[in-house]
Amino acid sequence: MSSRTPRYDVAIVGGGMVGAVLAVALSRADFSVALVEAKRPTRFDSNEDYGLRVSAIAPGTRRVLENLGLWASVERRRCCAFTGMKVWEAGGASELFLEHTAVGLPELGHIVENHLIVDSAWQALTDVDIYCPAKMESLAFDTDAARLCLDDGSVVSAALVVGAEGANSPVRAAAGIETTGWAYGQRCTVGTVTPARHHRHIAWQRFTETGPVAFLPLSDGRCSLAWHADDALAAELAELDHDTFCERLTAASGGVLGEIEHMNQRASFPLKLQHAREYCRPRVALVGDAAHVVHPMAGQGVNLGLLDVAGMTDALEAGRDAGRDAGDMTYLRRYQRARMAENLMMLGATDAFKRVYGSTNPLLRTLRQSAIGVAANLAPIRQIMIHHAVGLSSSGPRLLQ
Repeated sequence: MSSRTPRYDVAIVGGGMVGAVLAVALSRADFSVALVEAKRPTRFDSNEDYGLRVSAIAPGTRRVLENLGLWASVERRRCCAFTGMKVWEAGGASELFLEHTAVGLPELGHIVENHLIVDSAWQALTDVDIYCPAKMESLAFDTDAARLCLDDGSVVSAALVVGAEGANSPVRAAAGIETTGWAYGQRCTVGTVTPARHHRHIAWQRFTETGPVAFLPLSDGRCSLAWHADDALAAELAELDHDTFCERLTAASGGVLGEIEHMNQRASFPLKLQHAREYCRPRVALVGDAAHVVHPMAGQGVNLGLLDVAGMTDALEAGRDAGRDAGDMTYLRRYQRARMAENLMMLGATDAFKRVYGSTNPLLRTLRQSAIGVAANLAPIRQIMIHHAVGLSSSGPRLLQ
């Protein structure tokens, strides 16, 4: 770079899944883009074992990746389609099974490693200026631009700075945007497990008194585990040796896939709900976990982030068509209105779901069983649930079409 401060339409801070895909989307829409990331991701290697973190990519948000030319790279290397979802409660008589045929789709979604999505996006950043490794040290504002000072000595000017660095976003803090939310006092234990029986391309989720246990299907017949548990139990699980952990997991899952024969390395992370009170301020906007952190029970976190990408791309294109720059508040507010409404609905639904299914109250237990039974026996309700889960729409942002 020359000594003159480079000027961009958009500078994105954070090169994870949402930030990197946004950089691809905006560069493909002919915006000049800078991407700031603290650590360059390693290349994805399909000869290595599965990563600890995976996402359930819905057909609707898969279209975002398809329209950006990223899905072919994902599908070619490693992902697993799932055609059904089974939900039931320990000790209950009712169960709910959602299947792809109810809505005429070949699948309900795909389980994809987060690392693979990041790698596919980074390989497509050919028209993006990348500042990596670099962290934001300060953020200042002029009348017509925001100015980023980075810890490598670089200074970047942009009409808009986007915070995409996750739940503890420095951009959000520098812009003075407050958040609301709470910790759940739970952790999610993740890893790859080998069950005795094949998953049959079904996502399995069993609700127990200590939290849900989910098996997400992987392409080699194994499953990605997501075991939500109160902090005390999660700490106890972390101390178990391999064989004892597998025995406990077999019991917690009700043996739905037989004995858990093996598990690779495991890790856990704390669960919380968090929502930014604003998604934009002059010259600043937020996407993904910087704007909203949802309970992972419904598997919607990454899907919501990719919908943010589609919504922001549409808003900035509309602003440009009207002769405005990328930091124009009229069009940033358009993005905020559209995305905040949908995200708040999902945050509220998942929080209510967590509280209802996390309660040991006998009355709530009876109501839960009744609700599962009604949904299981009424096809129209099942179809509504599936349509919402797959996220398909005939309207909305261009990248979803």
